[in-house]
Amino acid sequence: MAILRIIMMDAMKRLGIIIILALGYGTAVNAQTGDTLTLPQAVNMAIAHSPSLAEGVAAVDHAKAQLDEAYSYAMPQLFGDATYARIDPVISIPFGNQVFTTQPNNNYNGNFTLQQALWSFGRFEAADRLAEGNIKSAQDNLEAYKAQAAYRTTQIYYAVLTTDEAIRVEEDQIAVLQGNLKDANERVKEGTATSLDTLTIQARISSTESQIADLRSSRRKQVAGLRQILGMKPGTPVSVTRPAGSNRLPEDVTVLDSIAEKQRPEIVLATDAENLSRLMVDNTRETNDPLLSANVTGGVKDGYLPNLTQGKLNWVGSVNLHVPILDGGRTHAQVDEAEADYRAAQARAEDVKLGIENDIEQALADVQSSRSRLSLTDVQIQQAEQAFTIAQVRYKNGAATNLDVMTAQNALEEARLQKAQLMFAMELSEYNLNRAVGTPMW
Repeated sequence: MAILRIIMMDAMKRLGIIIILALGYGTAVNAQTGDTLTLPQAVNMAIAHSPSLAEGVAAVDHAKAQLDEAYSYAMPQLFGDATYARIDPVISIPFGNQVFTTQPNNNYNGNFTLQQALWSFGRFEAADRLAEGNIKSAQDNLEAYKAQAAYRTTQIYYAVLTTDEAIRVEEDQIAVLQGNLKDANERVKEGTATSLDTLTIQARISSTESQIADLRSSRRKQVAGLRQILGMKPGTPVSVTRPAGSNRLPEDVTVLDSIAEKQRPEIVLATDAENLSRLMVDNTRETNDPLLSANVTGGVKDGYLPNLTQGKLNWVGSVNLHVPILDGGRTHAQVDEAEADYRAAQARAEDVKLGIENDIEQALADVQSSRSRLSLTDVQIQQAEQAFTIAQVRYKNGAATNLDVMTAQNALEEARLQKAQLMFAMELSEYNLNRAVGTPMW
């Protein structure tokens, strides 16, 4: 019963590990069948296949088109007009044997008008600055999409790596158990052991094989999600390899906060939103500024004496000054609205900074905790290996029971699984710290 209880407890512990390993996240990549996929390849391919990236590119194009539109208002404007009017009756004046009319019955007029703004008193300039701010915001948002895809890819990549390592550890354990089973069978033949020993080992082998099957099932699910995000065909084999490591950062919160303020996408976007709100205030204030423009109109028109029905070339030039005087308070209300939005944007930017400072502290704590825990695993494994070797020797010499061997073997396996987890957890925590400060991965 004690042996069965150990097997059940061991199975439950490893099941918990499998559940943790099975948690995966999404990304995108496109690799040739059978090739080993590196993390940089996965990140770049995830970005290339991300639907959000296409949305971000379209947003940048939209913002650039808005800037072109803003520029167009300061450029010359040319348009044409054509009119026809039938007037009947018209005023006629008899004069001797002739009759003079004051205007023709058929009136037509075709002309082109060239209009050029001369001075907008700052209105056009404010609109241009706002449009340029929209472009920067769209470009920064595009970088944020890349960052999201990159770090989601890193998470699932490490999930697959950790699962692969866990499978390797379990397969090594199977090989050891097979050797134990061979020794137990020989001892049974010699009469120094009972069949309970072999049954116990066989039960442990069966349990370990079940754990391997669960791990492989988890890996298939993780890889399926990876293929989907990477745009790979279903069933394409995916092999991953341990990355060289992430960018090492100083473990000083003040320094990390300073780095994040310059490159963390969320801070950059919040700053963009604050800047756009300020530009909107300026643009709204300039809405009612005067506008000085010049117009030249020329074309063909009838109705000129002495031949009223003959069309003649004509033109007119003018300079116009448009000065808004009273709009019922509309502009003032719009300025108040824009200023309120600006204050809200400032508050959101400050809230984002506080949230990111918290992200950095947590990520740094995870890095330091993972490193500390990992440093202890080598000693634990060494001690577990020695205990397992001693238990095997004592078992062969009849000084220990099969339960002692199984207990030592469980401790060794758990130590190796823990090292596999902590090794990749530490590397992933370093990537998460880079994410917290906004380090680009592409």
